[in-house]
Amino acid sequence: MNTRIAISIAVYGLWIVVTLLGAKLLLGGEQVPLDEMVKNGIGWQFVAAVVLLAVAIYVFKWHDLHFNRAHSVVRVMWFPALWLGLISMVLFIVGLPAGWMLVFIVLNTLLVGISEEVMFRGVLFRALLTRYQVWTAIIVSSILFGAVHILNVINTGDLGGALMQSIPAGMSGILFVAIVIRTGSIWPAIIYHALWDCALFMILTGSQTSGVEASPDALQGLGSFTTFLPVVMGLPNFICGLILLRKVRNANYPIR
Repeated sequence: MNTRIAISIAVYGLWIVVTLLGAKLLLGGEQVPLDEMVKNGIGWQFVAAVVLLAVAIYVFKWHDLHFNRAHSVVRVMWFPALWLGLISMVLFIVGLPAGWMLVFIVLNTLLVGISEEVMFRGVLFRALLTRYQVWTAIIVSSILFGAVHILNVINTGDLGGALMQSIPAGMSGILFVAIVIRTGSIWPAIIYHALWDCALFMILTGSQTSGVEASPDALQGLGSFTTFLPVVMGLPNFICGLILLRKVRNANYPIR
């Protein structure tokens, strides 16, 4: 392990403390569903996490995180955009969240998109590339991204939900890193990540506020499918990511 990886892991640890324990402090120790943290006010823990990363990037002079102009955006993003559009069509059924909820969801998911992409596809991924081959960096950063979502149990108290969230998160992490590699920029990954989270939270909140609910008989008929729905929704992201990465080889991947 080299110095940059050690520093990046330390920043990762601080990022977890700021993001998760910061939320715990703001919630006064109470446990609430994730959507409650996103729709009812500014997530100051997300703001603090972004500030932490900005300071770390400045102090350690990490100028290789690819905050530059993207290329091949249409070629890379057409399927992710199509899949996101199809999922977002559910909003025509449940409706948009009302009032300030909509504003807070947009703002907080943007902050989360910036925070998580800079942490995992920026700081950690680029640090791993200084010591390991590209596929090792891809797999390790994606596993860490999925695993950190298990820690949401600290604030939600729902271990099963946190575990089921971690799997599609890790799967989507493959797509996010593929977007960074194929476009040469972290910005498209930030935008897609933010829009993805925004759509999911809008659908969840919209269904709650509109009163659109499935009947008990329908839910019973669906059985365990509803439990694995997040995985099903994340699977196209995973497959798309693998396709985008199919020509990436350890021997010829440039470290820029």
